[in-house]
Amino acid sequence: MNVLILTRLELYEKVWSTPMVVLAKEFNLSDNGLRKICKKHNIPTPLMGHWQKIQYGKMTTVIKLPNRNKEEQIKINIDQSKSSYYQQDPKIDLISKNIKNNKNLVLKVADRISKPDIIIINTQNYLKEIKLDDYSRIKGAVQTGRGMPKIIVAPKNISRSLRILDNLIKNFRTLNYKIVLKEDGLTIIADEENEMQISIREICNSVQVDSDFGWKTRELIPNGKLAVKVGRFGTYEFVDSKKKLIEDQIAKILIKIESDFLAMHEMRERRKLEEAKRKELEKIELTKQLEKESELNKFKQFYNNAHRWKNYNVLKEYFDFINTQPDKSSQTEEWLNWASKKLDWYNPLTNTKEDFLDDVDKDTLNFKIKHGIYHN
Repeated sequence: MNVLILTRLELYEKVWSTPMVVLAKEFNLSDNGLRKICKKHNIPTPLMGHWQKIQYGKMTTVIKLPNRNKEEQIKINIDQSKSSYYQQDPKIDLISKNIKNNKNLVLKVADRISKPDIIIINTQNYLKEIKLDDYSRIKGAVQTGRGMPKIIVAPKNISRSLRILDNLIKNFRTLNYKIVLKEDGLTIIADEENEMQISIREICNSVQVDSDFGWKTRELIPNGKLAVKVGRFGTYEFVDSKKKLIEDQIAKILIKIESDFLAMHEMRERRKLEEAKRKELEKIELTKQLEKESELNKFKQFYNNAHRWKNYNVLKEYFDFINTQPDKSSQTEEWLNWASKKLDWYNPLTNTKEDFLDDVDKDTLNFKIKHGIYHN
């Protein structure tokens, strides 16, 4: 039985970073059971449709955590022997067998560090120089700085934390993961697209004390139990229990990380396939739309030409009438010459070019581009 101990703030961050159905499986709870825990501790949960909106890049509303004691501890019992998350998926069963049968992995933390990783050496040297800070959020604990593995423990647990982390780093390298120190901590990289972080903290008890100003306040006091936190967005913790310390849970930690990386990879591949299908559908729809627009444009041209032809014949009839009049004046002859050219220009069958009317739309008889009139 694993006991997951979270603060209200940590559980709030989990339910807003991981879909409830996924998180519930990790806790070996029903979706409804996890919601009841959140309701009991006044932790808001995402509204219906929240994750679908995120999937399609739409804006969502995140409900703030009410300002009650954010450091209040919540205990969640996780019985992995009964957990469908660990038993029903044959892929996870295979990962578990591979981890446990891999002779190159060290699944038990040694009592003393042998040939520590350079990351551990540098972290150990840093923690030797660090002093307790009376104004720290966690009383009686030291923590690493930026660009280092994230460790927050009491001084007496520094050595133990480093031994656990050294074991994990060496096992990660054996499993061909790349280990990188980033500004926000130790990062395990499976490939260019999949990575997660790992950190160690000491579980704290929230204790009410009298402040220097005469009112009650709460302090976080380390209680000796360590927790290894792994994950990327939704995080998962392995915690010291009465039956098993972290040192005896190395295999479970490695199985969890391998399983999560597999899930990340499969999810990313699914999204790639979905994206490819979406683009293909968009391409088909675009082709259909272009064909529709082409058909409509052809019909519009047919429609406009028919109306122009009708108008042309009205003009031609008038032209012929004038042309048949006897004793035409020179002015009329000049007009007939002009009108003949305009008829040829307007005729939808000939469309003769007319320099002065090139920028006129023959269907509307308006200029295609409106010309401004400038005055000096």
